[in-house]
Amino acid sequence: MNWRTLWIPLALAGLLFLSFRAFGWWGFSLVASGIIFWLLQHTSRLLFSLERAADQPVGTVPNAVMFHAQLHNGLRLLQVLSLAGSLGRLDSTQGQQPEVFVWRDEAGDEVRCSFQEGRLTDWALRRNDNDQGTVAGA
Repeated sequence: MNWRTLWIPLALAGLLFLSFRAFGWWGFSLVASGIIFWLLQHTSRLLFSLERAADQPVGTVPNAVMFHAQLHNGLRLLQVLSLAGSLGRLDSTQGQQPEVFVWRDEAGDEVRCSFQEGRLTDWALRRNDNDQGTVAGA
């Protein structure tokens, strides 16, 4: 199991426990409402990004070169979807790591992004045949 999936719930549970010990039910309810507000903000941002990306054709970007220039190591998949403005076309076996997604523009240029556990690890720009070769990103 990945440590990233455990540390946030454990930290929140510890914060709830410490607030209860320090201030009783008043502190517990204050911290709990703060956690609920944070979760609602995160869910709202997630749904807004996915709704905006779902309105576009799958695997398309307005300009692959500009999209490629905005990428960097460690971006989460949701952040890449926001940059692309559309859902990527899955180009690997579903459920296997690394996951590879592809985005293309109208000129035929494509960006291939590899994600390991939801984070961008490698990306490459492939130009159309009449352009010059491949530009690696990482």
